Amino acid sequence: MSKLLIVLCAFLMLTLTPSVKADPIVVTSGSLSVTGISGGPHYSLFGENFSVNGGGEQGSSQPQSCFPCVSGNLIGLNGFFAGSSLGSGHLTIEGMTFNNLVFAGTFQFTGAAVTIPAATTNVSITAPFTFAGDLRACVFQGGPPDCSPGDAIFSTDLVGQGIATIQLNFIGINASGNSLYTFNSVTYNFQSAEVPEPMTITLLAGGLMGLGAKWKFAKKRRV
Repeated sequence: MSKLLIVLCAFLMLTLTPSVKADPIVVTSGSLSVTGISGGPHYSLFGENFSVNGGGEQGSSQPQSCFPCVSGNLIGLNGFFAGSSLGSGHLTIEGMTFNNLVFAGTFQFTGAAVTIPAATTNVSITAPFTFAGDLRACVFQGGPPDCSPGDAIFSTDLVGQGIATIQLNFIGINASGNSLYTFNSVTYNFQSAEVPEPMTITLLAGGLMGLGAKWKFAKKRRV
């Protein structure tokens, strides 16, 4: 029993702890929003010693997949933004701010599918989401906005989570008695999540190893 406990704890120290060091920047607050069926994203994302503010053109995939939206049907809250949809803006990293930047990369939001309710007024629907992406930043040189990897002054992977809210505008009742809506906006609000710190994992594994060794030593003394 003690040998198994010690081997398990050693595995935690050798595998879990190093993987934490490679984690991307975690977005802990801020939001990304899209207004109108042809609108582009506007975002302000914040993490530890990091913030980015920008906006661009319509995304490659946005959650307003119904027109009109009919009560009783499902609507997905996924969103995918890439290329020119990330647009331009400014970036702050480790206290240094860079303005007049062009952004590239991908923003992937994965949200649950939710049921459109029956009502005779505008409605708001919420659901949790997870976020993963990558971001490159280049100094705008004039001409068509472009940010190739070779020109990037900064790049990082991003992750996060939060609550997505989609707003639908009521437009009437169809012949079957279903409520009809049009898409108004969607907002992804980021929230921080408690995750184990690297030192916490190390202390936990070390403590368990010590406990296993103590148990083994006590067993020998009893023999």
